[in-house]
Amino acid sequence: MTLLRLDIEALELEGLEPAGRFEFARGMESELARLVLDGGVPSGLLAGRGALAPLEVAPPAAAAPADLGRAVARALYEGWR
Repeated sequence: MTLLRLDIEALELEGLEPAGRFEFARGMESELARLVLDGGVPSGLLAGRGALAPLEVAPPAAAAPADLGRAVARALYEGWR
């Protein structure tokens, strides 16, 4: 079994209420896990390119925090590919 640990040093979210941070984190974590299980560890992470330029994610305005977390996870994964 391989363990993949990802530490995010800083994440700025505009428009997300502080109460939604745990739901956001769960959505992001579960989506990243799914993406890695389905598509493997992205080549950018394997090459040590963990840092990305700022990402802009524009989910629907009424997105739940977990949906926003999943959208951010997909954007991160694609950025590391």
